[in-house]
Amino acid sequence: ATQALDIVSRALLKAGDPVLVEEPGWSVEFARLDALGMRVLPVPRGPDGPDLEVMARLCELHSPRLFVSVSVLHNPTGYSLSPASAHRILQLAQQHDFYIAEDDTYGHIAPEHATRLSALDGLARTIYVSGFSKILAPNWRIGYLAAPPHLVERLLDTKLLSTLTTPSLLEKALALCIEQGQLRRHGERIRQALAQARARSVQLALEAGCTFAAEPAGMFGWVDTGVDTDVLAQRMLDEGYLIAPGALFHATRQPCTLMRINFGTTQEPAFWRALRSSL
Repeated sequence: ATQALDIVSRALLKAGDPVLVEEPGWSVEFARLDALGMRVLPVPRGPDGPDLEVMARLCELHSPRLFVSVSVLHNPTGYSLSPASAHRILQLAQQHDFYIAEDDTYGHIAPEHATRLSALDGLARTIYVSGFSKILAPNWRIGYLAAPPHLVERLLDTKLLSTLTTPSLLEKALALCIEQGQLRRHGERIRQALAQARARSVQLALEAGCTFAAEPAGMFGWVDTGVDTDVLAQRMLDEGYLIAPGALFHATRQPCTLMRINFGTTQEPAFWRALRSSL
């Protein structure tokens, strides 16, 4: 999915083009767009989706070429897009002539019937991106994209020019998992295990004196510690723990009291004891 987003950017954009992104958002995406020379325009992300007033104002001022969005189980907040917000975003895309790259990396663990821009839009202005690393294994770097027909050849040429091909052995293994129903059954087990891990991590976080800035959902929790998490990250590193401070998820790296936790790796009381003593 990361490669798919890179292909979309290289195929549709040129250096200096304005790109709308959600903030907080994925730090790798900010860094990747910046390295390509794009003008990154952050739009605050809330429970229902991006701040539509800010988004409309940026569209008027900058005429963006692309909007990169995680509609469902947004990273790092866990928010999912509402139908009303999705409708307005598609209106803005039509009005201001930009494409939407919809990153559905967490789709395999998402609630049923969650709103996707690409489903509502029918791939007219949306490019749908997803992968399997969050449900199978991080080093199975297999993803896919679905795009408007008139963009397919351009995207395909960009992929061929950048990497030529991808490992067929892993693709065949994944195809077997899908055909035999193993991916579906594995997904059901993962969702159950994740729900248990999330409940456990939330309980420990609250007991440690933290609060949640967003309703816990999906893989990640957006936790308010009450202190500068850049400073907290250094203290925790001294204790042998690596945490993700909130500044990582802002395009301007502003100091922040928030941090992202992974529910699957924060179930040990020892971690929360170390964090509480570092606050």
